[in-house]
Amino acid sequence: MKIISVTDRKNCVRPLEEQVELICRAGADMVVLREKDLPPEDYLALADRIRKICARYETEFCVNTFTDIARDLGVGTVWVSFSGIICSGRPDFPNVGVSVHSVGEVDVAENLGAGFIVFGNVFESTCKPGKPAAGLEELSRICTKSSVPVYAIGGMDPENSGAAVAAGAEGICMMSGLMTADDPADVIRRTRRA
Repeated sequence: MKIISVTDRKNCVRPLEEQVELICRAGADMVVLREKDLPPEDYLALADRIRKICARYETEFCVNTFTDIARDLGVGTVWVSFSGIICSGRPDFPNVGVSVHSVGEVDVAENLGAGFIVFGNVFESTCKPGKPAAGLEELSRICTKSSVPVYAIGGMDPENSGAAVAAGAEGICMMSGLMTADDPADVIRRTRRA
């Protein structure tokens, strides 16, 4: 199971760089810098620092949304929204992730070059309160439809990650569970056991 850590500096229990270091040391497979509210120049500076932390641990680093910044930093993995890839077309990167919210969006995302799909929210999530969970059946339909790896997002934790993988997901994306963890290594260990 691939474990992808998605950042949220506002709800992080310690300075973001420190938390990312602990997450990388604990063996996360990828860190996604998802700080959409930052002005581009601040995102660039933070991305450069996080990228260097990831490189020390050979953890894949992914830029969310800011594809120009990914290009400037030589980052090969980006994650864009479905509407973003529809509006701007296929980003020219070796590894492109696309968020989808329905089975109908899978073919479109793949035709526009998605190398991986992120689907959610699978469970109820604190970062999107009030948004109904899509559920494991819908995740299973997405995974069956997709010819590229699918990662489950939304309310993912060590207890439910195994169910997401059983539904066909290649792995999970975890935001709150890792950003608010005093001991990210314990969370990753328990998730892998699931």
